[in-house]
Amino acid sequence: MEVASIASAESKRSPKIYDAARTRGIILDAAENIFAELGYSAARIDVIAKASGYNKSLIYQYFGDKLGLYTEVVKRADQIGEQITGTFVSGLLKNEKLASDPEAFRSFLESMTRETVSFLLEHRSYLRILFWEAAEDWKTWNQITYRPDDATQMHELALAAQKNGILRQDLDPALFPIMIMNVTTATLQSSSRFEHLLGTLDSPQMREETTRQIVQFIIHGVMEPSLL
Repeated sequence: MEVASIASAESKRSPKIYDAARTRGIILDAAENIFAELGYSAARIDVIAKASGYNKSLIYQYFGDKLGLYTEVVKRADQIGEQITGTFVSGLLKNEKLASDPEAFRSFLESMTRETVSFLLEHRSYLRILFWEAAEDWKTWNQITYRPDDATQMHELALAAQKNGILRQDLDPALFPIMIMNVTTATLQSSSRFEHLLGTLDSPQMREETTRQIVQFIIHGVMEPSLL
């Protein structure tokens, strides 16, 4: 009887755990959409609550305040990005020839850029959040407790590649990851403005051509010209 009672208690707990996780997910989905649409400053908890179908008190219970909710939105997006691109890029970074072989370095730049473009196009709300942050001088981003480190490894790679004559000598290695990310995000974000000239990125052909152009721009912008 005691074993049966324990099993019964466990079965009662499971739905609650599942429902809590599902509820958090629904709230985070709604918050991500609102933050992407309005930016952090203009987004209001009551609007997010209405969009999620849950009341404000539950949001405060789960996330503490608006900054806590925003932090979890950024954290979730970064973790999804890590699952999709992080493992892939980390694998490429383990190549011992990466900082000494121009072809390996070039292949890395292309693969990493393609993965980044693919992720951002599949998660466009996160892309919009990044641009809201840029418009607000990253004030909120610098307040959140979760701080993604997506530059250290790239900086170290740039230092080694420059020492070996692969990265152009007139490029500050500290700007290497910043420039790659900014070229990628800015191109994707601005593409809708020029749809009358370029077409839409919803088209597979246009997506591939845009990705190819971004890759070429980055490669020719950061690698030593004599190696191209």
